Amino acid sequence: MSENVLHAADTLLVPLIPATLSVRTFDQLTDFVGGFDGRQPVISAFFSMVDRRKRLHRELLVQLPTERKGILHTAIPALSIIEQMAERRAPVTAFAPRSAAASGYRDLWNEVSGC
Repeated sequence: MSENVLHAADTLLVPLIPATLSVRTFDQLTDFVGGFDGRQPVISAFFSMVDRRKRLHRELLVQLPTERKGILHTAIPALSIIEQMAERRAPVTAFAPRSAAASGYRDLWNEVSGC
C-alpha cells in the first residue's frame, strides 16, 4: 500500500529532523524512489523539530542543502505549540496564527507553492 502511494504521488513533502538517523532515512527514501521505473515523484524535504541550540541541527541546516538536492530552506522549530495540533485537532495556523510555528508553516507553503 505505501509503495503504491509513492507511485501515485506527484510530490513527496518529507519532514526531516536535522539528525543523523533522519538524514539516513531520507537518503534511503530518495534511493528507493530513484529506483522506480517510469514516473517518479519529486521529493522535497523540509527541516522539522529544529532546535537551533543544538550544534548538529545548526550544522545540518547549512550543510544538507548544499550536499543533497530537494532540501527546502524552510525550518519548522521544535515548539510545544506544534504538539498541541493533535490535541486541538486543528492546524497551528488556526489556533495560534501569530506564533513562530504558524509563521514557519506559512513560509513552508510559500516555498513549496512558489509564492
